[in-house]
Amino acid sequence: MRERSRTKYIILGMLTIDDMSGYDISKAIKSSTHHFWAESEGQLYPALAACVKLGWAKCKEAAADSKRAKKIYSITASGKKELAAWLKKEPQEALVRNELLLKLFFGRNVAKLDNLQHIAHQQQRLEAELGTYSAMREELIKRHGNSPHLQYWLITLDYGLKSAKAELAWCKDTIKILNNK
Repeated sequence: MRERSRTKYIILGMLTIDDMSGYDISKAIKSSTHHFWAESEGQLYPALAACVKLGWAKCKEAAADSKRAKKIYSITASGKKELAAWLKKEPQEALVRNELLLKLFFGRNVAKLDNLQHIAHQQQRLEAELGTYSAMREELIKRHGNSPHLQYWLITLDYGLKSAKAELAWCKDTIKILNNK
C-alpha cells in the first residue's frame, strides 16, 4: 500500500535539527528543503498535531512576545524511531508534473515563438536558481560548518545545482531544435 503524505516525516526530520515552533518548522522548510520538497501550512499544522497525538513529538508552551504562548515541539524517542524506520524504506517514485513539458508536448498547436518564449523564461528562472543555490551553499558552509547535518544538506543542494545545469543545457538544445539549427 502506497503511503500518501510524508508531511509528518519532514516535521520529525526538522525536529532532529532543533526544537521548533510550527512557524519555525515552516521557515526551516522554506529555507532548506523547499527547492525539492515543499509543505503548505495547511498540511503542516494538522500533521504536527498528529505527530503529538501519535507520541512522536511533544509540545510545551513557551513565553512569547505576543499575547499567545508559543508552542515549541520536540521529537520523542518514539518519533526518532519512526523517522529512522521511514528513512530506511525505499523512496516512492517521484511524481513528475512539469507544466513546461506538458505545454511543449502540445506545442505544435501554437506558434513556435510561444514555445521559444516559454523556454527563454525557464532559462532565466534556472539561472536565478543557480545563483540562489550557490549563495545557499556558501551560507550553509559559513553558518553550519561544524554541523553533522552539513554533508547531507550539501548533497541535496548539489542535486539541485546539477539538475538546474542539466536543464539549462536542455533549454539551449531545445532552442536550437525549434530554430532548426
